[in-house]
Formats: sequence, C-alpha cells, structure tokens
Amino acid sequence: MASSRSALLAAGVIFSGLSCHGCHGSASPVPDALASDIRPGGPGIAVVELFTSEGCSSCPPAEAVFERIARRARDSGERVVPLSFHVDYWDGLGWPDRFSSPDFTERQRRYSRAFGDSGMYTPEMIVGGAAHFVGSDGARAESAIASAIARPVPVRLALQVVRKAPDTWLVHYDVVDGSAATEGATLWIGVVQRSATVHVGAGENAGRTLVHTDVVRAFVESPMHAATGEAVLRAPWVPMPHEADVVAFVQQGEGRDAMAILGADRVELP
Repeated sequence: MASSRSALLAAGVIFSGLSCHGCHGSASPVPDALASDIRPGGPGIAVVELFTSEGCSSCPPAEAVFERIARRARDSGERVVPLSFHVDYWDGLGWPDRFSSPDFTERQRRYSRAFGDSGMYTPEMIVGGAAHFVGSDGARAESAIASAIARPVPVRLALQVVRKAPDTWLVHYDVVDGSAATEGATLWIGVVQRSATVHVGAGENAGRTLVHTDVVRAFVESPMHAATGEAVLRAPWVPMPHEADVVAFVQQGEGRDAMAILGADRVELP
C-alpha cells in the first residue's frame, strides 16, 4: 500500500509552504459529580489528535491504533482525550468524507507551520500538541502518551454544559488552577461523536466499511481573556444519549513552546 503522503504528492495536492494558518425542555447544568471524567491534579493528560480521511487508504490502520487507544482510555479511566479530525484535502479525489471540514485542515496546517514541516499528510497523529508522527505507528503513540501523562498538568480546567437546543449547548469553563499559564493561550472546545460507521463507495477505500472513533463534529476557538467564561457550541446533528461528549483543552499559541496543550477536560453531553 502506498503511503498517503506519496499519494498526495502524486496527485499534486500536498500542502507545503503554507503561511495561513436530543431533548427539549428546561436546561440544567451537569451536576458537579458528573461534570467530568478527568480529575484535576495528579498526573498529566494526553490529548491525542488523529488527522485522517475516508479517502486515504493508509488511514484505516491508523484509525485501528487510535480506536485501541480510545477504548482502553474509556475502559480503564486512563487520562487520554482522543480526537479524530477528518481533513478535507482528500475530498476531491473520489470520495467526499462527510466528517471532513476545512477548519480541521486549517488546524493541521497550524501544526505544520509550528513544527516547521514542509507539508501535511494523513494519517498524522499528534500527542499533547507536541509529538507528531505517522498515525499508524502504535509504538510511537504509546511512548508519546506515556510521556504526556508523566508530565504534571500546568492548567486544571473544569467544564459544565447546559443544553440550549437539541443541537446547541452553552459550555462554561473555569481554570481552577494554573491561570498564569493561560496568558496568550486559547481554549478549544469541540463536540465529539464517540463512534460512526460508514460504507465507502468510491476512492482508495471503495467497498470498505470504516468504523470511526471519537470524531470531532464541531470545533470552536475561544481566546482566554479570563479564568472563567462561556462559549456556544453547535453540532451538525442531534446526538442520542451517550453518543457524544464535549471536550475542551487549553493550548498555547504558535510562538514559544508552540501549540503545547496545557490542560483538558471532557464531559458527556447532558
């Protein structure tokens, strides 16, 4: 199987030298005891991002690695936050990925610039906003996750989520410790669909049924002007119970210690 990077080079779509970067009724906050499954304090947190596409034949092995990481974290309580971003630069090569977004491509582009890379590729895995490698490399993934968890958390973040409409939530955040570290940082908030199954009808994965894990469906950027604040989050579908989470994390900008993730929290949608 040819690598996706080689396929993109052959197709002339490798990105290089880039300079830009379900219920109605009254809403109620999530009770504190249920607000988060990531406890503040203690060891670190590994935010694991996978940049992938249904049009990429090298991506299913990486998604299998990612699924094992996510399942283990969910079963064991390991402090791992998995996020799968479907990029859109494969969409014109035979199969449009319905989970893809130019916003997710832009996020990968920011990383590429911060890391000094000459281009972007799939599958790419990034752990903690720092370690980056081919997403199917399970050994590198395990090592990077272990390193991230071993580091103390600079920022302790807590979330509460209030449903405003079937597809809309108000997310309230508090930096409960480490607010000094958030100067110049950004809060990213997303809705994550825990699982999705798609039969691919064309492109490199034609005829395959792909199972996706922790797919980011909506993602917003909120500059941190204070240690507490709110953001509105809208999803492109109405999640069923236990189908989706809200994830938020604090990330440095693209300057010194570029894009390092300082703290994170995850809440099941109410």
